[in-house]
Amino acid sequence: MFLFHLPSLLPLSSLRTRTALLLALPLALAGCASTSVTYAPVSTTFQLADTPLTGESDSRIHHLILHYTDDDLAGSLASLTGPRVSAHYLLSAPQQSADLPRVYALVPESRRAWHAGISHWAQRDNLNDTSIGIEIVNEGPLPLAPLTAGEKDSLVPGVARRWSPERQFAPWDEHQIQALIALIKPMLARHDIAPVDIIGHSDIAPDRKTDPGPRFPWQQLHEAGIGAWPADSDINCFRRKLTQDGMPPRHTLLKALALYGYSIDVDAPWLAIAAFQAHFRAGAITGQFDTESAAILMALVARYRDGHECLDTQAPLSQAPLS
Repeated sequence: MFLFHLPSLLPLSSLRTRTALLLALPLALAGCASTSVTYAPVSTTFQLADTPLTGESDSRIHHLILHYTDDDLAGSLASLTGPRVSAHYLLSAPQQSADLPRVYALVPESRRAWHAGISHWAQRDNLNDTSIGIEIVNEGPLPLAPLTAGEKDSLVPGVARRWSPERQFAPWDEHQIQALIALIKPMLARHDIAPVDIIGHSDIAPDRKTDPGPRFPWQQLHEAGIGAWPADSDINCFRRKLTQDGMPPRHTLLKALALYGYSIDVDAPWLAIAAFQAHFRAGAITGQFDTESAAILMALVARYRDGHECLDTQAPLSQAPLS
């Protein structure tokens, strides 16, 4: 069963992808004496040694970043093949010609695409350097309402401007999501991307971005083996502890949010809190911690950053060190 369609007439950039893959054959220095070497004269100034790959290396890819295009297919292709923005892959909605979503390979995975912009996740900045970007054709929300002259973003109106249901974030096509899962799984095998590092644009740039939006099915991807999601048992355990002990200080929760990966603006921490809620608690995006949001965050940190499940016998959360 096919889940997506690769166009028969690939764009020039896809031809460059194939050429790059053919050229990226393993090379080793001729000084590795125990290896049988044949020499191909490709220049009058050096010989190219045809040897198996022997040098130690790893992938430059550590992150997978998902976006909505906020446009139709034609507009998305025009934007992503223009001079300012690019992505490694573009995934369309189902096309009438094949009744399948279409994948456009626009930039080789070995090359840096321009999709993340100013960004931060965990210990890394400028995630264009270390990521694969997938743009998914989706109409996105209504335009962000501009600030009036002299107006500054603040918690309640700022969250409403970005995340209110009134922005009418577009739904996702199930065929598209199944195609996305099929596209991503081989990438995880190629690059060994950790679940916690499969993220949305709003996770790495919460002050600027809202994609892929609160309607994106992150839990469905996790259930297919892609991305992070908290364990119900940990959420329940932390919820009980929070109910029993009370909420830890706000700075403790912000420290946990930073430990998980989010960049915290000290003057507007609600930006990161709201982006976190859009990913893991989309039905209640407030930019403020309540018991449920705190329990979800602590469950994620326990599962993916701390490595220890919640135990009811642990010390109160307000005393738990976060390093």
